[in-house]
Amino acid sequence: MKRIQQYIQQRLSLRLGLIIVLIIILAFTLIFGFLLSKGKDYIQRAAMDHATQLLDNTAERINGIMVETETVTNFMAATTPRHLTPNSLLESTRRTVKENSFLTGFAISMEPDFFPEMGRYFSAYSLRHRDNTTDTDSITTVREEPFEYFEAVWYKTPRTLGTSCWIDAYDDFNEGTLSSPDILTSYCCPMRDSEGHYIGSITASLTLKWLSQAVTTLKAYPNSSAIMIGRDGTYLVHPDTAKLFRQTIFSDAAPESRSKIEALGKSMLAGHRGMTQAIVDGREAFIFYRPLERTGWSIAIVCPASDVFSRYNHLLIIVWIIIAVGLILLMLFCYQIVRRAVQPLSLLDEQAKHIADGHFDEPLPESTRRDSVGRLTNSFIRMQQSLAESVTSIQQVNAELQQQNDELTHAYQLKLETNRKKTAFIQDMYHKIRTPLNIISGFAQVLSASLHALPDDEVAEITSHMKQSTSDITRLTRELSSMGYSHKDNLKNL
Repeated sequence: MKRIQQYIQQRLSLRLGLIIVLIIILAFTLIFGFLLSKGKDYIQRAAMDHATQLLDNTAERINGIMVETETVTNFMAATTPRHLTPNSLLESTRRTVKENSFLTGFAISMEPDFFPEMGRYFSAYSLRHRDNTTDTDSITTVREEPFEYFEAVWYKTPRTLGTSCWIDAYDDFNEGTLSSPDILTSYCCPMRDSEGHYIGSITASLTLKWLSQAVTTLKAYPNSSAIMIGRDGTYLVHPDTAKLFRQTIFSDAAPESRSKIEALGKSMLAGHRGMTQAIVDGREAFIFYRPLERTGWSIAIVCPASDVFSRYNHLLIIVWIIIAVGLILLMLFCYQIVRRAVQPLSLLDEQAKHIADGHFDEPLPESTRRDSVGRLTNSFIRMQQSLAESVTSIQQVNAELQQQNDELTHAYQLKLETNRKKTAFIQDMYHKIRTPLNIISGFAQVLSASLHALPDDEVAEITSHMKQSTSDITRLTRELSSMGYSHKDNLKNL
């Protein structure tokens, strides 16, 4: 790590390139983050619009069938009292089911003892049977077996309320009687005579399977699902059929999202529409809901967040890959641009090192750039040239001084040699002069002390020796004199 830091610190172009890239990344991150946020909001709004549109279309389709059911039932409630015979009621139910393919069953149930000849109970009922193998329908019309239908919800509710209404889904299967094996939901309309007295109830039934198919076709996304709840929150439609009519939206909530699901359930039962986010089956999901106004029910689409943002996330991965590749290319491009821009500085750095090592004879090529780096390079070149000229002059002066020093050293050595020879010569002369002087001095003392006592021949011999010594001294004096002139000439020559 330290080596990498040192390498980066020693590379100006790399540092500048990284700084530029970091600034670009920071700016791009801020801009891209803002765009991502806006894009995510846009996708969420688009998902909401898409799911809401599907809900509205499905609700309109269901409402259209219900409106037709209400229209048919209300018409029959208004016209049937004109022809109140057992056979006409049976024929009316059969004809109504046959002419309206969306109806599963149609019943006209009269008040107790309305037809005395028929007994206490009379209920004409026609039921459609679907043969899936041949894809054909058949209709069975019967007078229902006597049973206390007066307590049935489809009869009692409109009689109690005194008005038409839709009732929640119910199981009408009774073994041994004409009944549908499917769960039904019915529109019930009170039937009155011309004086306004309640005389019976007309019930038009739709199979919940049809409603379930209409709801489950809501596929906003591949893994989305649809639910429908009744007036008390009971599941009427759910992907898990085991929960139908057994669980409510409140009892099915996961612990981590119970508060949100309870708020959702209350909002749906209140007839509101909207969207909420919650954890469903361990996954974050968007739940879009709206009421079915005619029934008091509510339908919803559960869309996993991964589906809602799948294209967004896929696009995001592609964008991040493009950004990563782009940043790498951008860094390389910036590095090359900066490297090219600061390359003269690197050359100046290398040249300065050469100069510091004493190499002044490697000039840089003159730069053609007109920016500060080019001017700095050319100034450095002129400085190097001036420095080289100054160093050359100094070297020449040093060479001359060295030559003079060598000559002075040689002269000094000659002088020392001369002084040595002079000293040796003087010492030699001293010895040579001292001997005859000693002889003369000795003989002079002898003559002075015993001149009259000495024989003439000894005096003559002494005198001869003194003359010889005097001659030696004279000869040495002449030699010294001639050597002195010669020494002066040598000094002049130096």
